[in-house]
Amino acid sequence: MSISTNLQHAYIFRVIGLIGIDIYLVSEIILITSCLNFSNVAEYLIVSIAVVAAAFDVIIYGNPDTDTFIRYEYFTSYVRSDPYRHIFHYTYLIILALCLVLISMAWARNSKYRRDRKLIAYAYLSNTILVLSTIPDVIKIVVDVPFAHIFYCIGICIAFAIFFGAANSYMAFYITVNSISRDIFSTLATGLLVFDTNFHLNLANEYAKKLLGLDKEPHRIRLKEIFKLKSGEPLKMFQTATEGVAIDYRLTSEVTDKVILVNFSCKMDKNNEPMCYILVATDLTEENRLIEEAQAANEAKSQFISNISHEIRTPINIITGMDELICRECTDDKIIKYAENISIASKNLASLINDVLDFSKIESGKLEIISNEYSIKTIINDCYNMFLNMATEKKQKLTVDCNPNIPKRLEGDEVRLKQIISNLLSNAVKYTPEGGSITVKIDFEVITLGSINLLISVIDNGIGIQKKDLPHLFENFQRFELSRNRSIQGTGLGLSITHNLVSLLHGQITVNSVYGEGSTFIAEIPQRVIDPSPIGSITEDYSSIKAKHQSIFTAPNAKILSVDDVQMNLDVLSGLLKKTQVQMDSALSGAEALVKLNKEKYDLIFLDHMMPEMDGIEVLTRLRANKDCINNKTPVIMLTANAIIGADRNYLDSGFDDYLLKPVKPIDLENMIIKHLPPSLVNIQASPTNTSDDESSNDVTQVSSFLASLYFLDTKAGLEFAADDEDFYKQIILTYINEDKRPSMGAAYDKKDWPNYQILAHSLKGTSSTIGAKELSAAAKELEFAVKENRTDYIIEHHDEVMIQYGKLLDKLKTAIQKA
Repeated sequence: MSISTNLQHAYIFRVIGLIGIDIYLVSEIILITSCLNFSNVAEYLIVSIAVVAAAFDVIIYGNPDTDTFIRYEYFTSYVRSDPYRHIFHYTYLIILALCLVLISMAWARNSKYRRDRKLIAYAYLSNTILVLSTIPDVIKIVVDVPFAHIFYCIGICIAFAIFFGAANSYMAFYITVNSISRDIFSTLATGLLVFDTNFHLNLANEYAKKLLGLDKEPHRIRLKEIFKLKSGEPLKMFQTATEGVAIDYRLTSEVTDKVILVNFSCKMDKNNEPMCYILVATDLTEENRLIEEAQAANEAKSQFISNISHEIRTPINIITGMDELICRECTDDKIIKYAENISIASKNLASLINDVLDFSKIESGKLEIISNEYSIKTIINDCYNMFLNMATEKKQKLTVDCNPNIPKRLEGDEVRLKQIISNLLSNAVKYTPEGGSITVKIDFEVITLGSINLLISVIDNGIGIQKKDLPHLFENFQRFELSRNRSIQGTGLGLSITHNLVSLLHGQITVNSVYGEGSTFIAEIPQRVIDPSPIGSITEDYSSIKAKHQSIFTAPNAKILSVDDVQMNLDVLSGLLKKTQVQMDSALSGAEALVKLNKEKYDLIFLDHMMPEMDGIEVLTRLRANKDCINNKTPVIMLTANAIIGADRNYLDSGFDDYLLKPVKPIDLENMIIKHLPPSLVNIQASPTNTSDDESSNDVTQVSSFLASLYFLDTKAGLEFAADDEDFYKQIILTYINEDKRPSMGAAYDKKDWPNYQILAHSLKGTSSTIGAKELSAAAKELEFAVKENRTDYIIEHHDEVMIQYGKLLDKLKTAIQKA
């Protein structure tokens, strides 16, 4: 106002300042009254009067007739034109100030907690600064003070900063609570309510709202409005919780009439004063419903395992395939060793996934135990290599102590033994601190002439287990000392599976542990002896490198069609068959495959099972029904991640000539092709040829520049997926840019076509993860699961935000590619 040369503008600035002051004062009244234990009627009345008075102040004191504005040489000021309007303004301020003082005094007198009194003190301080800053403006009535409003502006800024900081500190708990993700609360299968120290409901999750019939915002709802309680009962319940006594109450909902089991607890602040009250509500009528759901879950179990098996096996297939390409094409022994470890870990991961997915069969006693001949040397070597890198990252010493007199060949379930050792090793690595040591000890004791007890011990000097927890160690989903071990990932299922597997193998497992010093797990498993000659030392196997896989045939005149809805699966299959010289063609959907099959003759077809819109079985049905199609009799191989027992029979019954399980093993893939291609097209290699690819070396400067331009990506993860081949990584990014999913996702969103929207979000999640765009991948995952959980409100709220994030990423990638 003071620097404005236009008097009309000066008046407008003065009115804006007046409105700002009134809003500040009214906001202060709203905050203070909301913190007091007033009734709703009294609170609304006080706030309403303050708002009306502020409005009159703006209308009367902000009228153009109140003052006359004058422009001096270098500043603008004003003189009073209507003293009565000034009298009204000062009277309003005095009354408002007295009200604030009286309310604050009442609040201070009745405050039980230091945080309340601290806020009041800061309120007085901020208002005192505000009043002092107005002195130059008051003096201006007598003496024209240049730029008098600068003091006013500075004063209100300081006052606002002080009061805002104090209020923000005071409300920190409520801000924190209200910022907790609604998604996390919605996953809780029980009601959760949070009350403030004025006994108002501050937060309720979706389950609680549905359970208790809360159809309005939770703020200011009292306990008596939620449950049927007698006068005085709510106060007694809160007081009991404040004393630290946790009591379960059996209450009836006021709205739904459901009988609810209620548990109260009180959260204390650092001064050991109440901060909030947490109420957990459980519907006692849920027990019957859970029984019905369990029966329905048993019926849906096969479908669930089929779906989850496909979801997990697809990325494993890509990992295994890319790793195989590294083994074939790399000449660096060190890199080959790394690739071998990845191969071992991938195979073990696949077997572990099978076991976890079959956990229900373990519980029902239907898990199959398959005995075959094996060497303990192979199992130990695989397990050691699988966990060596993990232990090295934590600076742990991982050693193997194997009795060299163990029989060379045994008979038993090799897969289950490997899983038992892997689970025990995983547990030891997770719960042993950095710098610790882990020892795998393999020994035996003779039972009879043809059988032994295989003794597997995993010894660590980790955190140990408390004596009271030992009896519950092998129970399902058990994790102990969560506050101490919060950073350690896991579901608590590993040891339970291990215990069940040992029992199924007719063995027993025991644990000895000293809390704070370490643990020893000992599994005794009976095995038949096939070759009793000693196994000898196994140390040299740790550093052995397997020979690269060499193609066992070539078929330059053969033409194969691969159909999969994931481009990376097509790339892996093509890469695995590169040296066979087979002519590869691909299709990304069942519809596209049918078009190609009507135009081009193929010698063999690989067809993925689970695809959107048209799955593999439907594609085959249409192909066989079309008698005029040139590929009507072409052999079709099902590529599937379906691990369900009996699925193979179903595929053959559906008309497939054969099936190949994901992740695809190179030798299985080549044998399958040899089996079904016409013999005239296949040239079997008498011995693998050791040809090396004459490829140009990478330009170090170019590689470094390109990767540096991708600072916004996790390039390490992206390169790992691309087999550390920068050209391949660049090709994947180009594919990612070209396959812009924004139009199709936008169309599905506008049409509320949630099934296709889910498929597109799932695809965006996977492809973004592939190139190292973890944040976008996580955002797409949230959209995908929101569709699965029918949370359309979440999609509506976040769709545009994710699309903007996606667009920005694409722009950055285009810029990086152009500069490369």
